[in-house]
Amino acid sequence: MAVKRVFAGYYKRYDGKRIYVVRVVKDIDTGEAVVICKDASFIREGNEEYYTIRLESFCEQVNVDGILRDKYIRQTRREVEPEMIGEVTEDGFPEPKRKPFVYIPCEQDERHIRCSRTYYEYAKDICENYRMDLRRYKLIRERKQYIGVSNREAYQAMCEDLAFAQQSLKTVLNDYADLFRKRFSEGLSIRKAADAMQQNRGVIERRQAALYRAFAQLLQQRDEADGVCRLMQKTEYDQRDIEDLLE
Repeated sequence: MAVKRVFAGYYKRYDGKRIYVVRVVKDIDTGEAVVICKDASFIREGNEEYYTIRLESFCEQVNVDGILRDKYIRQTRREVEPEMIGEVTEDGFPEPKRKPFVYIPCEQDERHIRCSRTYYEYAKDICENYRMDLRRYKLIRERKQYIGVSNREAYQAMCEDLAFAQQSLKTVLNDYADLFRKRFSEGLSIRKAADAMQQNRGVIERRQAALYRAFAQLLQQRDEADGVCRLMQKTEYDQRDIEDLLE
């Protein structure tokens, strides 16, 4: 029988009984893992009592009508009420740890094109948004409407930057092509890209910074050759001017 990891939160027993798992501790004499829990049904008095069950027993399966089922099933969609958290913390137990909310971007998100103040920021912006910009481009072509960009000018700017990045990776930045593909085409994290390329994280981080610098230089050279500036233009009073006025 596999002993699984048990988290603080609500669980439902095979017979429908609901419990709240407070935490998993070890028996001081035997070292055996023990689950501390309490009744979560709120249908009877005495709900303030705590119970224990061996982790091995908690994780075992039982036969229900000829079918093996987990003895306890985690109720991931049920949020822990503040009242329950208050009860267990008042009794000296820690609050359940919650994962921070992580927003996952999508093609519908508004893309602010060319809002960087330096060429290094510009290069980083193109690289980090490359995968999503490519998806926006394909959707716009398929649906014949602007998705994620506000107008034709923004769409054309996005396409121009995508094409310039692709062309640069085939020529001047060819040495960084593998890194770019792992990090920004496939969207791998630094750690996963390092594993895939059989390098340590420090090497990948330094190579990525070098890619940004080399790409920034190309972006600046492009602007100089075209006689335009694709960086965000400074306002009449930028932050430095304001600071000077306040002195």
